[in-house]
Amino acid sequence: MFNKFAFFGLSGVPEIAVIIVLLAIFVFEIAMLISAITNKNITGNTRALWIVGMILIHPFVAIGYYFTDYKKAS
Repeated sequence: MFNKFAFFGLSGVPEIAVIIVLLAIFVFEIAMLISAITNKNITGNTRALWIVGMILIHPFVAIGYYFTDYKKAS
C-alpha cells in the first residue's frame, strides 16, 4: 500500500541506489574522522571540536573539515 521511501520523496529510486549513496557518505565520514584524529597540523582544541562535531552532526561537519583542514594536510 505505501512505499517505504515515499516519505523521503524517493518512491521511484531503487533501494540499492539509496543504500550505495548512504554507504558512500558513511565511508567519507569515517575517512574524515580518521584524518581529524591523525592530522598533526591541527591543535588539541580544534581537533576535539572537529571530532565531536563529526560525531554529532555527521556529514555537514565532515564536508566542512574536508574543505578546510583536510586540504591543508595533504
